[in-house]
Amino acid sequence: MFCMHCGKPLPPDAFFCPNCGKKVETAPGNAPAGTPAQPEPETPAESPAPPPKLDCGLGLAIVAVVLSQMLGLIGLVFSVLASNTLHSGDYEGARRLAHIGKVWSWTAIILSAIGLFLGILILPGIIQLVFYDQQPEPSGGILSHFLELILPGLRELLS
Repeated sequence: MFCMHCGKPLPPDAFFCPNCGKKVETAPGNAPAGTPAQPEPETPAESPAPPPKLDCGLGLAIVAVVLSQMLGLIGLVFSVLASNTLHSGDYEGARRLAHIGKVWSWTAIILSAIGLFLGILILPGIIQLVFYDQQPEPSGGILSHFLELILPGLRELLS
């Protein structure tokens, strides 16, 4: 072991350099033999306060991804970004990202529900056209007008 100040060799149990007289500074793993390693005194450090609770909308985003992949994925990305931003300590940024993620997720869920509802309403007419080659009977509602518009195009596609 050598003195960090003057570079001269030191005896293994030296606390001060015999050449320059300065205190021997040892690295944590280079303690002189026979001396117990002394832990450095702990200074009381303020532990950071835990971040406030924030619903990032991750569960909502997963439901949205299952129902409507593209819009739900956008909501999922914003929810994960909100979670990561919260862990980095930016509460306001996380709150904004969580809000955007929830808006995209709810939009995906609502549009998926509308699509499912319309699909259930239109499906009987399409089945009647495809499998039975019959024009559905108009009932006078908005749905029958919609079917009258799309069925000629479907018939053209299928033939």
